[in-house]
Amino acid sequence: MELKLGKKIIELRKKKGMTQEQLAGALGVSAPAVSKWETDSSYPDITLLCPLARALDTDVDSLLAFEEDMSEADLGQYMTEIIEMIRGGRIPEAEERLNGLLHAYPSNIPLKFSAVAALTYFEINAPEADEADKLRWKDQKKQLVRAVHDDGNPAYYPSAVSMLVSMALAEDQLEEAERLLKETMADQGDFTFLWSQLYLKKGEKEKALGTVQRRLYSLVNDMRTCLMAMLGQDMNPDLDRAVEICDVLQMLDSIFRVGGGMGDGLYAEIYLRAGKMEEALAYLERLADRMTGPMEPPNPLLFAPEIAPGPEKLEWNQEILMAALRGLETDACFEPLRKQERFQRLVELIRKQVQS
Repeated sequence: MELKLGKKIIELRKKKGMTQEQLAGALGVSAPAVSKWETDSSYPDITLLCPLARALDTDVDSLLAFEEDMSEADLGQYMTEIIEMIRGGRIPEAEERLNGLLHAYPSNIPLKFSAVAALTYFEINAPEADEADKLRWKDQKKQLVRAVHDDGNPAYYPSAVSMLVSMALAEDQLEEAERLLKETMADQGDFTFLWSQLYLKKGEKEKALGTVQRRLYSLVNDMRTCLMAMLGQDMNPDLDRAVEICDVLQMLDSIFRVGGGMGDGLYAEIYLRAGKMEEALAYLERLADRMTGPMEPPNPLLFAPEIAPGPEKLEWNQEILMAALRGLETDACFEPLRKQERFQRLVELIRKQVQS
């Protein structure tokens, strides 16, 4: 067991918005003395405990509260025991055991987080429990989630936000749900579904749809980026494996139509690396035809109206066209092809598109 008085003093002092100097002044001691208490280099004289507790808006018992450290293995064992009690229908015994642990380890965030799951398990396995029990479990769960949230531990914070928002939405507390989602730290997780549910609760269906579509678009781009990274020369995939990865990318593009049809360029690159010039040329010609024709929009079934543009906006980005042209004209990998008429012809097609 370890007395964590210094940590407790820091926590309570900051909660009151006091500096070390202000606390020292209230107790008639020096600021260095308070600093030593907070680092556990020394402890307050026994005669100062009551004044210290009053200055920090607490009592001596709370001030001197201590707890044992709980290992991850111990927590797992405790929760297994509680789950077995629940499965055996010993709900009161399981609840008493859980509350005993929470009392013995009042600052243990992993325990609080696990207790939330245990309380949910109570509800699932005791459908015939009376309303008083259900209300008590619900209130305790909300208090525990709030404590996990307020602690700010990044390992548990996103889940705590999700749970609090879900609770607020279930109770139609839409302003509270939106406030939680807008918190600075809320960007640590993906809250797309909760945002969409909030918008639907507010009757804003277009915003709900747009939120989901933007997230889907981002995820598809992330998948494309990962697949292209797997094709990098440093990854050193053999030709057959690289072609299969390109096939996967092509299937992804055919479904979502997010890549602008640029997958042919990847096929050309891997065939060039393998020294297969005819195959590389064929894919480069397909790419040139695509870049000099109408641009295909993202799949309207999945992305309209938020992402998929109207027909008047379906134009190739000049920067993309110019980058492709520069690559074909200057990249060393295309050197073996530059004297071939087919290659010169496709370069000229793209050059005219840039100049148009």
